[in-house]
This record gives sequence, structure tokens and C-alpha cells, in this order.
Amino acid sequence: MLDLRELKTFRTVAAEKSFTRAANLLHYAQSSVTAQIHRLEEELGVPLFDRMGRRVELTVAGRQLLVYADKLLDMAEEAKRAVQNDGQPAGILTVGAPETLLAYRLPELLKQFQARYPAIHLSLTASESCALGPGGIILAPNVDIAFTLDIPLRSGSLISECLRPEPVFLAVSPQHRLAGKKKVCADAIAQEQVLVTDRACSYRALFERTLMAEGIPLGASLEFLSVEAIKQCALANMGIAVLPEVVIADELKRGTLVVVDWPRRPLVVYTQMFRHQDKWMSPGISAFWNLASSLLQRESPKLPARPQASRTPAK
Repeated sequence: MLDLRELKTFRTVAAEKSFTRAANLLHYAQSSVTAQIHRLEEELGVPLFDRMGRRVELTVAGRQLLVYADKLLDMAEEAKRAVQNDGQPAGILTVGAPETLLAYRLPELLKQFQARYPAIHLSLTASESCALGPGGIILAPNVDIAFTLDIPLRSGSLISECLRPEPVFLAVSPQHRLAGKKKVCADAIAQEQVLVTDRACSYRALFERTLMAEGIPLGASLEFLSVEAIKQCALANMGIAVLPEVVIADELKRGTLVVVDWPRRPLVVYTQMFRHQDKWMSPGISAFWNLASSLLQRESPKLPARPQASRTPAK
């Protein structure tokens, strides 16, 4: 049987690359750290570290064990919290999502979750937590649940749920020359300044692919890291904003932004949720996953129709 205390010591030595620094962090004598690692190596029958003077490096076997040590120690900590809180979800839950979802789709979910599970500390990461790598979708090990805004994604190592479609519109100020025009062509779009997110953004990529399908490359553009900045610049009549409907819904209702009548077929990405397949489904992860499924799918996932283009003549 692997000893959790020895695994914790092993993980600390691996992180610090030093028996001395690990002993200081764990408040052990250095001889105690050395003895624990020696017992672990004897039990497994393999060396876990290469000793190079005062510095140590993981062996191949050590790197393999570290993966399992992380899982075992995390699970033990979750189990401890569950018992100490009478089975009520507690501890830290790390959630990753792009800015668009954190700002416009998830606030109500986060509010309700905190109200229901006050013993859980939410740690939020504003990023594309699920990235596409050479081997497929990659989810950072420290992220418990991740959201993406993308075309439908699948991975053999992740459990996913596609929650709802998110239409993407081209929107302009009512004063823009394309406002109110019917049957706008791709060439007309390319002649205008387009306000877009960075190149890693899924709906920007979808927009550019749709342009290229008509033989038109993206022309003049302004690139932003913030969807709010894109929206504000569109309101100031600086160009065509490419944004999900959820970001500009209020502006479309008020008429301060109007939808450009292009393309013929709607641009659509999807809000999706992911978690590690081989990670323990703790009470906290389970509670958040179930609440997100309930709230974000509460409305019918039927794709909304494109808002009618404004009849206000361009000025």
C-alpha cells in the first residue's frame, strides 16, 4: 500500500528539486525526507530521483508516479473535505471559461452556485481552458470544469456536454453605410473595417472561413482582446463587429446596433462544458456540472432566427 504521507513528500521533492527545500516546506528533518523517499523507492522497486549533487531530477519512473501521486492526493483531500462537511460539497472548484461566457452567460450560474454551496470556493480562470493540441483537445490538469465557445468538440479523454447554440452576428451602428442594406455580399464586408477578437478565437475563425468560402479574404481589421471593447467601438461606428448574439442582445433590442444581412446561413458556435474523464467526480464538481446543465439548457436550444435588418437608412 502506498503511504499518502510519503507520496506528499515525494511530490514536494519533485516540485522543489531539492530534499533540503522540501524538508523546510514540510517541517521535517532532512533525514526524515530522505528516509521516506528511500522507503517509497524500496516498495516500488525503482529509483524515483537521479541525485546530482544538491539537485535532484525525476527519473522516468518518478515522472510516471507523479501523475498518480497528484490524483491520489487530490482524491484524498476531497474525501477528507466531504467527510468533514457531512457530505456537503466543500473545498476549491476551479472553473475555466472564455471572457465572453464569464461576462455574459455564466454570472447567474455562478451566483446560484455560491448561494447553494457556500462552503465551496470558486476559482475562475478567464481563458480558453480547452485548447486544441496535436493530440486533440487539451484541458489543463488544474481545471475541474471548463467551458468553451466553439464548434462541437469531442475528446476521448474528456467528458463533454454541448449546452446551447450561440449565434454569431455581424453588427454595426445604425449610422454605418451597411446598416439596413439587404443582401450584403462578402466583397462589401471585406471593404469595411472589421472589429474582431484574436486569431485563436473560434468565432473569428468561423467568420474568416465563411468569407474565404466566397473567395474573399479578410481586409482591414482591428483586433481586440476584449469583446466589450469590440462592442464599444462598433457603437462608435468604427466598423463591423463580429460577436455572439449574447454579447450584443441588449444593443440589438435598443437599436443602438443592427445586424448586417450577411451571410445567408447563420454563423453558429456552441457553449460546451468539459471535465476530465479520469478525475474523481467530487461532490463539488458534480453539483456545479448538474446546475450548469440545468440552468444553461433551461431555455430551448433551438437556434434563434436572425434579427431583421434595420430599415433605418445609412447616414
